[in-house]
Order: sequence, then C-alpha cells, then structure tokens
Amino acid sequence: MGEYIYYLPDENGDKKEFKTNANSIIIVGANGSGKSRLGAWMKNNENIHIIASKRLYYIDEKIEYVYSDASDSNNLEIKDIQDDYTTVISNLFFKQLREILLRNKEEPITTCVDYLFDIFKETTQKELGINHDNKFYIKHKDYEIINFSRGEELILYSIAKILTIPIKDNKQQTIIIDEPELHLHPSLTNRLWSVLEKHRQDCLFIYITHDLNFAANHIEADKFWIKSYNGQKWEIEKIEKNDMSQELFLKLLGARRDILFVEGKSESLDTKIYSILYPQYQIIPCSSCENVLNYTKTFNEQNALHGFNAYGIIDRDFRTQEEIDSANKNKVKVLEVAEVENLFLLECIILAILEQSDAREKFEEVKDYIFEIKYKNVLQSQISEKLEKEVKHKLKSIFKESKTPKQIQEKIGSLEQLIGFENLHKDIENKFNSVYESKDYDELLKIFNQKGIFKDGVFLSKVGKTKDTYTKSVLKLLRENEELRKEVLKYIPSFKE
Repeated sequence: MGEYIYYLPDENGDKKEFKTNANSIIIVGANGSGKSRLGAWMKNNENIHIIASKRLYYIDEKIEYVYSDASDSNNLEIKDIQDDYTTVISNLFFKQLREILLRNKEEPITTCVDYLFDIFKETTQKELGINHDNKFYIKHKDYEIINFSRGEELILYSIAKILTIPIKDNKQQTIIIDEPELHLHPSLTNRLWSVLEKHRQDCLFIYITHDLNFAANHIEADKFWIKSYNGQKWEIEKIEKNDMSQELFLKLLGARRDILFVEGKSESLDTKIYSILYPQYQIIPCSSCENVLNYTKTFNEQNALHGFNAYGIIDRDFRTQEEIDSANKNKVKVLEVAEVENLFLLECIILAILEQSDAREKFEEVKDYIFEIKYKNVLQSQISEKLEKEVKHKLKSIFKESKTPKQIQEKIGSLEQLIGFENLHKDIENKFNSVYESKDYDELLKIFNQKGIFKDGVFLSKVGKTKDTYTKSVLKLLRENEELRKEVLKYIPSFKE
C-alpha cells in the first residue's frame, strides 16, 4: 500500500486523521501518561486488531487443529489478558490448508507456515520445526516448545498472530501493539517487528511503548509523544525530524529535566566535572562544540513539545567576543577559562591538592613553573594561534555580506585595511605579554590553550600526585567539598535566566 491512514485525538478529544507512507507509527509516553487509554480510544475505529501487553499466559504443548473465529480476540481491551495461542496456531494451519487447496498446482507456493518458519529464523537465528509428536521444537538444539524461553514463545506467537490477521476487501488493517518490547531483548524486538512490517505491507502497525530505544530504532516511523493526560483528553505532539538524532532526542524527552549539552564524550573530563558542578541538569556529552551549539538550538526550538530548557557549555579557546555573544543568544555559555582542562589548574584546586600533603606553600613554585616553563616557551605560538583565529573570523564577517563577484573583488582589494592586521597583532601581543609580565594567574588560565599540563611529570611531582591520581583526587574533592565547589563555580557559567 502506498498510503496509510490513522486517527488520533486532537486537543478536544475529537478524531483527527493522519496519513503516512510508512506502515508503522510509534506512540511514546511515560508510565501514567494515558498510553493504554489512548489505545482503547483508537480501538473504536474499524479494522483494528489488538495485541495486548498481558499476553500468552498459557501455551498448548501440542498443535491443535481446531478452527475458531479469531475475531473474538480483537474485541479485548488493550490491557486485557490475551491468551489466544491455541486459536492463533490452529487458524494458521487452517489458513495453510486453504492456501494449498486454492493454489495453482503448476506453481510452487510459500504458505503462511513457511513464512512462520522463515520469520522465526530471521529474527532469532534459530530454525523452527514440528516433530512427530506434533510439537514445535528448535532444530539443532533439540528442545521442544515446553522448554522455550519466554522470548521465544512470544516471538512464535507474535509471528503467528500477525500472519493470521485477515485481509478484508483490500482494506487497510491496523494492528495496535501494546508494549512491543515485552520480555524480548532489544535487538530481537526491533528485528521481529521490522520483519513483520515488511511482510504485512497491507497492515499499519501502531506501537504503544515507553521504550525510547525501540522508538528511535524505527527510523521511518511517524512518532508521537504523549505529554499529558487529564483523564479525558490527551496532549499529544508529533516528533518532527531535526538535526539531532531521534535516539538522542527521545532520550532527552525521557529525562524529564533540563538538559546541559557539553563537549567531549561520556568518559571525558567535561562530562565528569560538569556532572558534579551541575547536578540539577541532565548532562549530555556530544563530542564537539559544533554539536553543542546545534543540539542546544534544536532542542529549544521544540520547547513546546517537551517543556524543558536546554543549555550548552563550551570551551573559551580562542573565540572572539562576537562568537561568544552569538553563542549566548542561543543559551550556550562559554567557560571563564580557556578550556575545561584549565579548571583542574585553578588556584583553589591546586591549593586543595597541596593541602592534602600539608604543602600549600608550594603553590608559588607550581605557579612559577606554569608561567616560566609551560607558558613562556609557547608564548609566541599562542599569540599566532589567537591572531589566526581573529583573522579568520574577520574574513568570514567581511565576506558574509558580499553577494556579487564585484562586491567580493572590492573586499579583496581592501582586505589589509578591513582586517587592520598590524593593530590586531599588536593588541593580541600586548594582551598575552601583559599576562606574563603581571603574573596574573586567573588571566593566564583564561587565555592559555595547552591541554595536559596536569599530566606533565614536573607539575605532578610538585603537587605530589601521579598521572592517574591527580584528576581522580580533584573530582573526589569536588564531590565532597562544598566550599571548593563554590570557588570553582565562579569560573563556570550560570544558566539562570
């Protein structure tokens, strides 16, 4: 089928029609958000089939060939006990018999039971068979259905249930599946339902779940988020595609608190220290500063969907003031030090470390080492890096408004004047040199970009720590010492609006 139709309640509780080209939709909501009530509301439409969450309490060991009208099971509520295994399996074999009787004898056919075996194997990588005792068993494993795992039982039942849903007058059949992940490993859940969707293109699959990973892995499906339910009406929002991966976006929806996007990965210094300093936020590492900027903007643009705020924090690096101001407008703040590593070099941090060995007086020696050896030796390269960054930013700004070749040519002809290179170089050089001459330690940490000083052997020997113990000691102190945290908080942004 090319197009599928489904209905959801609008803000007044009235039926609203939707159309999709994919044969699955996913409705996500937390426990207590009215998911089951919504499933019951949807059930009142035509050609609806229910696969309830409380399913398969009993399995007949032997296959019984007693035909029964399977439509009775479609009258149950979404939270009812669905225990129609015998009926489903019997009807599957009667369907196979009918397929054989109506076949073109000159052409081979694949029956519904063949499809059962194929889909079971594709999902579980195990081969299903029927033995001489008329029981399902797993080939090469030699165990019968009575010894199947709960997951294997549910996979067998789910496949058979979907295969026996009838085709009525070429009309779209809609299957509502409550908790598709029930008792299944996540990898099996997505594989099972994806295969079944592909096999039953005449059906629309509607999944009602709180499993955000399941929702994220169904890439093509329309997705909806149940924001609230007051006992009569739902507040439902469609999750639109955006620059952020749906897996991450759904994870953030499930967090139910404000978000802080940070640079680095899950085990990076950024994540570790910000988790301690910003306990009120859900910390989400996203590798690069570009991702922090994009994700924060994207998440906040959909604030009406989730009702939470997203913020970002990035290193100062060699950013221009214009770049810092631009980031601030999108709720992304910049550190008061050059990079997150410099937080581990704050005076209050080093003093706290030295105090553990009763050696606070050594701070001046540590400070002198950082200025005279680590900073002075790379002073000119730091000036060049800052100058390069400023020039690139000016070039970008200069050509931003140039729309025609003539305008671009005019700008090229006056680049020296527009950039003001000599004055720019002089200002940067004066700034970096004055920090060295004044021995202003806070200003040093604000402009000095050189990762790994606290991993330097000489530095570590002066503070009495090793490469492995320094960062661990700092993080432990921050977790346990509220006064120290207050001191560090002066160098990181506040997100109060």
